Amino acid sequence: MSTLDLSVDELLTDVQLRELLGISRTTLWRLRKFGGVPYGKVGRSYRYRKSEVLRWIADNPQQSHQLHLNLDSEQ
Repeated sequence: MSTLDLSVDELLTDVQLRELLGISRTTLWRLRKFGGVPYGKVGRSYRYRKSEVLRWIADNPQQSHQLHLNLDSEQ
């Protein structure tokens, strides 16, 4: 099992985050609205700091079991 590298600090788009987490567009919307996934906005676009998202996943195991993390493709 791979460990989470919280030192990685890049901004992800909606598409990149959905690919990383293995979730649909609707699920990402729900996570933003109700789930507390950390995000910011640049103009009209949402951005997600990868280190904050990974920390959020580690701190919220009740939600992380529903996500299909694609971290192996990042290495």
